[in-house]
Amino acid sequence: MKKVILAIVALVLLTVSSVWGAEQTCKIGVVDMDKFQQNSVAFQKIRLKLEKRFTELRKKLDEQKQEVMKLEEELKKQSLMLSLDAKEDKQRELEKKKRYYQYLYNEFTQEIREAKDDARRMVGKNLEKIVGDIGDKEGFTLILEKGTIGLMYYKDSIDITDKVIAAYDKMKAGDK
Repeated sequence: MKKVILAIVALVLLTVSSVWGAEQTCKIGVVDMDKFQQNSVAFQKIRLKLEKRFTELRKKLDEQKQEVMKLEEELKKQSLMLSLDAKEDKQRELEKKKRYYQYLYNEFTQEIREAKDDARRMVGKNLEKIVGDIGDKEGFTLILEKGTIGLMYYKDSIDITDKVIAAYDKMKAGDK
């Protein structure tokens, strides 16, 4: 699979270079998404906002878990002293709490997944526009992500990540 994709990338590059002829150069850029995520101030703000929300959700979930564990412990301690009806009531209450905890866990997991996906979509859409603008303005023929299959080597001189970070942070600063 990797060989096929590498062959396609090579074919595209050869085709692009032959279409423009010998007098025109093929300008290629690379964006390092890991570096972008680590160094972009605006991206870090988005990450912190998500982490804060996740921390709140985890706290609520942990509270429910503690209630379940407390009820289980009570049931174990009191099981010999409780009547059969009282014991069944405690067990039903415990099962109800366990189901509610499982429900919350599933809801919070889904909410976290959706929040991450939304943030990823929003950042991706913005980056696509920024990279396109940089490509047009600076005359790039092709801009690849560092993790692209088939990209095995590139010179640091074609890395435009710092330009992308600066443009993204500037755009996000202007949104406020």
